[in-house]
Amino acid sequence: MPPSRQIPLQFPETSLSFDDMAITGANRAICGAIRNVERWPYHAFCLFGPAGSGVSTLARAWARERNADYVTGHDLSKASDKDLEAFSQTDTVIDDVDQLGRADRLLILLSAIKRNGNRVLLASHSAPASWQFQSPDLKSRLHAAPLAEIPAPDEELMRARLKRAFSRSALKLPETVEDYLVTRLGLDYSLIEHSVEILAGASGERPLTIPLAREILEEENT
Repeated sequence: MPPSRQIPLQFPETSLSFDDMAITGANRAICGAIRNVERWPYHAFCLFGPAGSGVSTLARAWARERNADYVTGHDLSKASDKDLEAFSQTDTVIDDVDQLGRADRLLILLSAIKRNGNRVLLASHSAPASWQFQSPDLKSRLHAAPLAEIPAPDEELMRARLKRAFSRSALKLPETVEDYLVTRLGLDYSLIEHSVEILAGASGERPLTIPLAREILEEENT
Protein backbone atom coordinates (compact mmCIF):
# COMPACT_ATOMS: atom_id res chain seq x y z
CA MET A 1 0.00 0.00 0.00
CA PRO A 2 1.44 3.41 -0.92
CA PRO A 3 2.52 5.48 2.10
CA SER A 4 0.03 8.10 3.24
CA ARG A 5 0.78 11.64 2.14
CA GLN A 6 0.90 14.56 4.50
CA ILE A 7 1.82 18.18 4.09
CA PRO A 8 5.43 18.36 5.35
CA LEU A 9 6.05 20.79 8.16
CA GLN A 10 8.62 23.38 7.11
CA PHE A 11 10.48 25.70 9.46
CA PRO A 12 11.48 29.18 8.24
CA GLU A 13 15.07 29.59 7.11
CA THR A 14 17.12 32.66 7.83
CA SER A 15 19.56 34.10 5.33
CA LEU A 16 22.99 32.50 5.63
CA SER A 17 26.28 34.30 5.93
CA PHE A 18 29.44 32.89 4.35
CA ASP A 19 30.51 31.83 7.85
CA ASP A 20 27.28 29.85 8.28
CA MET A 21 27.27 27.96 4.99
CA ALA A 22 29.21 24.84 4.06
CA ILE A 23 32.26 25.76 1.98
CA THR A 24 34.04 22.77 0.46
CA GLY A 25 36.36 22.06 -2.41
CA ALA A 26 33.36 22.28 -4.74
CA ASN A 27 32.39 25.88 -3.99
CA ARG A 28 35.45 27.41 -2.29
CA ALA A 29 36.83 28.99 -5.47
CA ILE A 30 33.53 30.55 -6.53
CA CYS A 31 32.89 31.93 -3.03
CA GLY A 32 36.35 33.46 -3.05
CA ALA A 33 35.83 34.95 -6.50
CA ILE A 34 32.63 36.82 -5.64
CA ARG A 35 33.86 37.95 -2.23
CA ASN A 36 37.17 39.37 -3.46
CA VAL A 37 35.63 42.38 -5.20
CA GLU A 38 38.94 44.24 -5.32
CA ARG A 39 40.11 41.74 -7.92
CA TRP A 40 37.05 42.02 -10.14
CA PRO A 41 38.15 43.36 -13.53
CA TYR A 42 34.78 45.09 -13.91
CA HIS A 43 32.25 46.63 -11.54
CA ALA A 44 29.73 43.82 -12.25
CA PHE A 45 30.05 40.07 -11.73
CA CYS A 46 27.69 37.47 -13.26
CA LEU A 47 26.96 34.39 -11.16
CA PHE A 48 24.70 31.61 -12.42
CA GLY A 49 23.78 28.02 -11.72
CA PRO A 50 20.89 25.58 -12.10
CA ALA A 51 17.86 25.54 -9.82
CA GLY A 52 18.80 24.22 -6.40
CA SER A 53 22.48 25.06 -6.77
CA GLY A 54 22.39 27.84 -4.19
CA VAL A 55 22.64 30.88 -6.45
CA SER A 56 20.27 32.93 -4.28
CA THR A 57 21.94 31.69 -1.09
CA LEU A 58 25.30 32.96 -2.32
CA ALA A 59 23.75 36.21 -3.54
CA ARG A 60 22.11 36.86 -0.17
CA ALA A 61 25.32 36.01 1.69
CA TRP A 62 27.23 38.46 -0.52
CA ALA A 63 24.60 41.15 0.11
CA ARG A 64 24.81 40.53 3.84
CA GLU A 65 28.61 40.69 3.88
CA ARG A 66 28.75 43.83 1.72
CA ASN A 67 25.74 45.51 3.37
CA ALA A 68 24.37 45.68 -0.16
CA ASP A 69 20.89 46.29 -1.51
CA TYR A 70 19.15 43.09 -2.57
CA VAL A 71 16.56 43.30 -5.36
CA THR A 72 15.21 40.91 -7.97
CA GLY A 73 14.98 41.26 -11.73
CA HIS A 74 11.24 41.72 -11.35
CA ASP A 75 11.81 44.56 -8.85
CA LEU A 76 14.32 46.19 -11.17
CA SER A 77 11.88 46.13 -14.07
CA LYS A 78 9.56 48.39 -12.08
CA ALA A 79 12.26 50.66 -10.66
CA SER A 80 12.22 54.37 -11.46
CA ASP A 81 15.34 56.34 -12.35
CA LYS A 82 15.29 57.67 -8.80
CA ASP A 83 15.20 54.11 -7.44
CA LEU A 84 18.14 53.13 -9.62
CA GLU A 85 20.18 56.08 -8.39
CA ALA A 86 19.39 55.06 -4.81
CA PHE A 87 20.50 51.47 -5.48
CA SER A 88 23.78 52.70 -6.93
CA GLN A 89 24.77 54.42 -3.69
CA THR A 90 25.82 51.04 -2.28
CA ASP A 91 26.83 47.66 -3.61
CA THR A 92 23.81 45.87 -5.06
CA VAL A 93 22.64 42.34 -5.79
CA ILE A 94 20.20 41.70 -8.63
CA ASP A 95 18.88 38.17 -8.08
CA ASP A 96 16.89 36.36 -10.79
CA VAL A 97 18.23 38.97 -13.17
CA ASP A 98 17.13 36.77 -16.07
CA GLN A 99 13.55 37.72 -15.13
CA LEU A 100 14.25 41.38 -15.89
CA GLY A 101 11.95 42.79 -18.55
CA ARG A 102 13.74 46.04 -19.45
CA ALA A 103 17.36 46.28 -20.54
CA ASP A 104 17.43 50.05 -19.95
CA ARG A 105 16.92 49.53 -16.19
CA LEU A 106 20.09 47.47 -15.92
CA LEU A 107 22.03 49.76 -18.26
CA ILE A 108 21.23 52.80 -16.13
CA LEU A 109 22.11 50.94 -12.93
CA LEU A 110 25.42 49.68 -14.31
CA SER A 111 26.41 53.21 -15.29
CA ALA A 112 25.41 54.62 -11.90
CA ILE A 113 27.17 51.84 -9.98
CA LYS A 114 30.37 52.52 -11.91
CA ARG A 115 30.07 56.28 -11.41
CA ASN A 116 29.72 55.83 -7.66
CA GLY A 117 32.55 53.31 -7.36
CA ASN A 118 30.39 50.42 -6.18
CA ARG A 119 29.84 46.81 -7.24
CA VAL A 120 26.86 44.81 -8.51
CA LEU A 121 26.43 41.03 -8.37
CA LEU A 122 24.09 39.69 -11.07
CA ALA A 123 22.67 36.28 -10.11
CA SER A 124 20.50 33.98 -12.23
CA HIS A 125 19.78 30.41 -13.25
CA SER A 126 21.02 30.97 -16.80
CA ALA A 127 24.08 32.46 -18.48
CA PRO A 128 23.90 36.07 -19.73
CA ALA A 129 24.01 34.91 -23.35
CA SER A 130 20.50 33.47 -22.95
CA TRP A 131 18.90 36.50 -21.26
CA GLN A 132 16.06 37.56 -23.53
CA PHE A 133 15.87 41.22 -22.51
CA GLN A 134 19.34 42.23 -23.68
CA SER A 135 20.12 45.12 -25.99
CA PRO A 136 23.35 45.32 -28.03
CA ASP A 137 24.71 47.96 -25.63
CA LEU A 138 23.93 45.88 -22.56
CA LYS A 139 25.37 42.75 -24.18
CA SER A 140 28.68 44.50 -24.82
CA ARG A 141 28.89 45.69 -21.22
CA LEU A 142 28.10 42.28 -19.77
CA HIS A 143 30.76 40.78 -22.02
CA ALA A 144 33.32 42.71 -19.94
CA ALA A 145 32.02 41.30 -16.64
CA PRO A 146 33.54 38.17 -15.11
CA LEU A 147 31.27 35.15 -15.37
CA ALA A 148 31.14 32.14 -13.03
CA GLU A 149 28.91 29.07 -13.03
CA ILE A 150 28.29 27.21 -9.78
CA PRO A 151 29.90 23.78 -10.22
CA ALA A 152 28.44 20.41 -9.29
CA PRO A 153 28.69 19.61 -5.56
CA ASP A 154 31.14 17.21 -4.01
CA GLU A 155 30.04 14.62 -1.44
CA GLU A 156 30.84 16.88 1.51
CA LEU A 157 28.64 19.64 0.14
CA MET A 158 25.81 17.23 -0.73
CA ARG A 159 25.81 15.99 2.86
CA ALA A 160 25.72 19.53 4.21
CA ARG A 161 22.88 20.48 1.88
CA LEU A 162 20.90 17.36 2.83
CA LYS A 163 21.30 18.12 6.54
CA ARG A 164 20.17 21.70 6.00
CA ALA A 165 17.13 20.60 3.98
CA PHE A 166 16.14 18.14 6.72
CA SER A 167 16.66 20.81 9.39
CA ARG A 168 13.85 22.81 7.78
CA SER A 169 11.43 19.92 8.28
CA ALA A 170 10.29 17.99 11.33
CA LEU A 171 12.01 14.86 10.00
CA LYS A 172 15.22 13.61 11.60
CA LEU A 173 18.02 12.37 9.35
CA PRO A 174 19.81 9.29 10.71
CA GLU A 175 23.41 8.89 9.54
CA THR A 176 22.60 5.61 7.79
CA VAL A 177 19.84 7.28 5.78
CA GLU A 178 22.14 10.18 4.97
CA ASP A 179 24.66 7.70 3.53
CA TYR A 180 21.92 6.04 1.50
CA LEU A 181 20.57 9.32 0.11
CA VAL A 182 24.01 10.57 -0.90
CA THR A 183 24.49 7.37 -2.90
CA ARG A 184 20.98 7.41 -4.38
CA LEU A 185 20.84 11.10 -5.31
CA GLY A 186 24.40 11.35 -6.56
CA LEU A 187 26.03 14.74 -6.91
CA ASP A 188 22.91 16.56 -8.04
CA TYR A 189 21.67 19.69 -6.26
CA SER A 190 18.31 19.60 -7.99
CA LEU A 191 17.20 16.37 -6.29
CA ILE A 192 17.76 17.44 -2.68
CA GLU A 193 14.79 19.65 -1.86
CA HIS A 194 12.22 17.58 -3.74
CA SER A 195 13.43 14.31 -2.20
CA VAL A 196 13.35 15.69 1.34
CA GLU A 197 9.88 17.14 0.73
CA ILE A 198 8.62 13.75 -0.49
CA LEU A 199 10.18 11.91 2.45
CA ALA A 200 8.79 14.37 4.99
CA GLY A 201 5.33 14.25 3.45
CA ALA A 202 5.06 10.48 3.14
CA SER A 203 6.81 9.19 6.24
CA GLY A 204 4.17 10.53 8.64
CA GLU A 205 5.18 9.86 12.24
CA ARG A 206 7.33 6.88 11.33
CA PRO A 207 11.07 7.25 12.00
CA LEU A 208 13.04 7.39 8.78
CA THR A 209 14.98 4.25 7.91
CA ILE A 210 16.70 3.10 4.73
CA PRO A 211 13.87 0.67 3.83
CA LEU A 212 11.26 3.36 4.39
CA ALA A 213 13.21 5.96 2.41
CA ARG A 214 13.69 3.47 -0.43
CA GLU A 215 10.00 2.55 -0.44
CA ILE A 216 8.86 6.20 -0.54
CA LEU A 217 11.28 7.29 -3.25
CA GLU A 218 10.70 4.24 -5.43
CA GLU A 219 6.93 4.67 -5.14
CA GLU A 220 7.32 8.32 -6.13
CA ASN A 221 9.20 7.30 -9.30
CA THR A 222 6.67 4.70 -10.44
